[in-house]
Amino acid sequence: MKIKSLILFALITMFLSSSNPQTLATFLEIQRDLKIQSREFHNSEDHQNIRINRDSREYEVGDTQTFWKWDLSVMPPLWVQTPATCRAVGEHCYVFVADEDWNIYMDDSDVQVVFNYLEEETMAGDDYGAVEMDILHFGPIPDELDNDPKLIVFYSALGSFQGTMFDGYFSVYNQVTEAEAQQMNPPGHSNECEMIYMTCHPLNPLDPVRISVLAHELQHLIHWGQDDNENTWVDEGMAELAMVYFGMPDPITQFNSNPDNSLVEWNQDFADYVKVMLFFTYLAEHFDDGTLIQDIVAEPQNSISGISNQLIEHGYTIPFESVFVNWTIANFLDDPEVMNGLYNYEALDLPTFSTFANHNSYPASRTGTVDNWAADYVRLYPGDNDLQIELEVNQEISLVAIRIGSGENTSTVDAFIADGNFIQELPELTEDYSQMILVFSNRNYGTLNYSYTVSEIEISTDEFEITEDFSIQCYPNPVSLKNGNISFYFTAENRKDAEILIYNLKGQKIKSFQNLQIINSPNQQIIWDGKDENGHSVSPGIYFYRLDAGDKVLNKKFLILE
Repeated sequence: MKIKSLILFALITMFLSSSNPQTLATFLEIQRDLKIQSREFHNSEDHQNIRINRDSREYEVGDTQTFWKWDLSVMPPLWVQTPATCRAVGEHCYVFVADEDWNIYMDDSDVQVVFNYLEEETMAGDDYGAVEMDILHFGPIPDELDNDPKLIVFYSALGSFQGTMFDGYFSVYNQVTEAEAQQMNPPGHSNECEMIYMTCHPLNPLDPVRISVLAHELQHLIHWGQDDNENTWVDEGMAELAMVYFGMPDPITQFNSNPDNSLVEWNQDFADYVKVMLFFTYLAEHFDDGTLIQDIVAEPQNSISGISNQLIEHGYTIPFESVFVNWTIANFLDDPEVMNGLYNYEALDLPTFSTFANHNSYPASRTGTVDNWAADYVRLYPGDNDLQIELEVNQEISLVAIRIGSGENTSTVDAFIADGNFIQELPELTEDYSQMILVFSNRNYGTLNYSYTVSEIEISTDEFEITEDFSIQCYPNPVSLKNGNISFYFTAENRKDAEILIYNLKGQKIKSFQNLQIINSPNQQIIWDGKDENGHSVSPGIYFYRLDAGDKVLNKKFLILE
């Protein structure tokens, strides 16, 4: 599997992270800190004077230049100076190749192949090349120091280390002067130009996936120019989106096997690249009006706040939380026929997402957790009767029920807001549907703790007789008050005074039927319309009803559904 390179020092991170999680966290912090340091120089008066007074730099084919680069055959990598020659000039970029690698790992015919992808076409079409594609989608390439709007693509043998090979990278050091780079911590070197480093050995530079990675790295450069302190998950998500636009996205693996992976947290795992690629692809396909993506790149606010701001600026009323929930649905469903394609990807074909649990007999109970801005999926197969869920959560969530259509039948999506103790009759699993997927979408920053029991709803349609001299029964149970009232059938023979009381789960009396006229026969009936003593309709949930005759009391439970 290829190893994608990142912003400077992420390569060291990949090398060290497998053995020491603390080292990983340290270098992730260094990676972000380098951006902050470059921004401080970027905003300094001396740096601005250098920008204003610097002569323009422009290359022609055959021009030579010596560039700083990393030798990645050792770790930590070493800075080396490498003579290179300009081998192609286009509207948007130059192609330089290291002299020591020319006609060994790359020649003129190779340059023409990569140059075509850089300037003329992508794997997705021939409207533009990869460089112009990134400019159109993400914004302009910064022109920080060399007064030349063109990008330098520098090919050299990046080497490998213990079997790890590298496609390419963007170095933030190039966005400051050499003197400023020496002052950064850790010190580095600058070529004082906009540059993407690409490999010509040991990986094949002609493989289109190399250009796709270049589009990824160029987005990092553009993002640095627009918003140099953006959160990693957004920056990497946009870079992954560049690969989707190019037509060669990363393979969708790992994340689909463990979707309980916070969208907004970055741990440097391959699953992190996949999750953010999916999110920003979904966001772009469903909301990009031509400028939304590049406006998010340029948005000063970071992370969810920045995305929310731009959704509002572009006239959308849907909150980020709802976008997130819809995305978690699309990841499992990916169906263009449901809700006019709301839960569909056009550019990507998604594999099956793993479920946290699968149930085919009831009652079935599980307890679980979901990380912030993540989701769990639970699969339910049909039972003998309709299903209901009793759910307890520590914070408000969106519970989604996806009925997967069988044959040519269209799937359906139903959503509920669950908080605290929640009881809900689930949509009916008729023969039109093969199964139901419950989506536990945690659209909050805190960890979701949940426990549930899915059970079958037993409803008798037969008439019943009460023969005991003191008894009570309600019908139907469960009851949906949208479809009618609930009846209490009771017997209280040889008692002058009796009442029926209804309580909620907190033990609060919400309705009473007092001074009942008792007759010495079974099946006396009281009909309740579901309203409390103040005439307000009660909420769905579990309730208790009591037949109280003073010297004798009988308590039972019933369920009110949505």
